[in-house]
Amino acid sequence: MKQYGIYRLEDVTIKNFEKSPDEKFILSKWLFAEWYDFLNSVVEPKVIPHRKLTAGMCTGSVLEIGAGTGANLEYLTRANKITLSEPDKYMQRKLEPLASTYSKPVELIGNTGESLPFRDNSFDSVLTTLVLCMVQDVDKVTKEAFRVLKPGGRYYFYEHVVAEKFTGRLLQKILDPVWKWGTTGCHLQRDLIKSIKNLPYSKLCLSKFQFSLGIPIVIPNIIGYVEK
Repeated sequence: MKQYGIYRLEDVTIKNFEKSPDEKFILSKWLFAEWYDFLNSVVEPKVIPHRKLTAGMCTGSVLEIGAGTGANLEYLTRANKITLSEPDKYMQRKLEPLASTYSKPVELIGNTGESLPFRDNSFDSVLTTLVLCMVQDVDKVTKEAFRVLKPGGRYYFYEHVVAEKFTGRLLQKILDPVWKWGTTGCHLQRDLIKSIKNLPYSKLCLSKFQFSLGIPIVIPNIIGYVEK
């Protein structure tokens, strides 16, 4: 498999983004990436305040795990160095040109959140937004996020979570198979609060709220940070 080396595209450094003409084409993932920004635009006005409270609060050297198509990039105004991790090759193709136009240096890597290629205590801020629902191993990702965080640094998160009430959990259980298929891997039933609270933090700030799309069904969300 051919792999890019490290190179500069204006102010973008790209590492470990793999491409191969023989690599299997996955239609569902391609479609999801191609339509992601359009679909996201439906809810984005309601999401922006939460991006400002997470991405907008990141300072210093910042790592975003699961950067997708780069929706948080414009809110990382307090960062002086930005590293974006995105393993999905279809998302990468959308992320690269956006990162190349950003006003600050950006490093792109193709690693998953479960295997970050950084030393302990490397970043002032780490960020995940609407990502932990998609990863293979939530506990590994949150532990990796905490590992690469500097002492006194903060890991900011904004995620949807499993419902607290029985009726909500039942509805999520019914919808989960179709939802995972349509989103190429998003899980509705993950207890992300437990994973975050298991981290050896010195401070935890976590708020729960119901995300409404203007229909009777609401989605339980959490937002906050842990401090190392």
